[in-house]
Amino acid sequence: MPYTGNRVGKPWKPARTWGPENIMEPMTRTTADGTAFALLPPHEGGRAATLLLFAIADANSLATETYSRLGRLLHARGWNVVSLDLPCHGADRRKGEPDELHGWAARIARGEDFVAAFRQRVNTVVDQLVATGIADPSRLAATGTSRGGFMAFHAAVGNPLIRAVAAFSPVTDLLALSEFAGLQDNTLVRRLALVGAADALAGRAMWITIGDADKRVGTDKAVAFANALTAAGKARGLEGGITLRVLPVPGHVSFPQWHDEAAEWFARLPFIMDAGTTIEESKS
Repeated sequence: MPYTGNRVGKPWKPARTWGPENIMEPMTRTTADGTAFALLPPHEGGRAATLLLFAIADANSLATETYSRLGRLLHARGWNVVSLDLPCHGADRRKGEPDELHGWAARIARGEDFVAAFRQRVNTVVDQLVATGIADPSRLAATGTSRGGFMAFHAAVGNPLIRAVAAFSPVTDLLALSEFAGLQDNTLVRRLALVGAADALAGRAMWITIGDADKRVGTDKAVAFANALTAAGKARGLEGGITLRVLPVPGHVSFPQWHDEAAEWFARLPFIMDAGTTIEESKS
């Protein structure tokens, strides 16, 4: 069946399986140190598998179908789903600063490592989710689309509890983006390329889906990152399992089917299967 969808960030018609039970308002919360985050209504009954979902601003990431479908599918299976503002998005945007990716480039140009700051915010939220009985620290995963995929992988670099990452058309090297033109010689932007994080991610489960002609983020860069992950795992004798899917679709896109397939991939991961039945299964 051919894929039908729209470019990343554009609305698409929900699949028929997207019914009223999937429509829920994200909740917003704040940690003790003031770090804001959003989450879909948490399940009762103790700690659950938890997905960190990154795309744009926190609540918008969970409310926008293009980005949140995987999270809502897993929420229906008993997962808790959480999001934070990406750097220069939502409340993280500073007065007088360019927003979104232009803001990333501006921070890089002045030597500010916005990725390190984001990792710290993620870890603060994870600590609270575990302490308050929402997240099971043995069943923590991340996902993201485009720039959100970039931050999902970096969140995993900064937190070994994140055991799996699924990314859709992810940025893997900031220099592939037009917003970073002129920064080719910047040491920080080169250091943040995900190829350099392969050793830190070795042994964890990774799922990457991208079109074969994605010029926006660079299909070749995503393939190079996946190859680096495989090589790093083999060199250390670790078997995390790297799934790379390069599909014949045009441009920088995301499709609902990709989320459906990733949901099934997550459900089959050993650290999820070993935890027992899901809420959905327990009702059957």
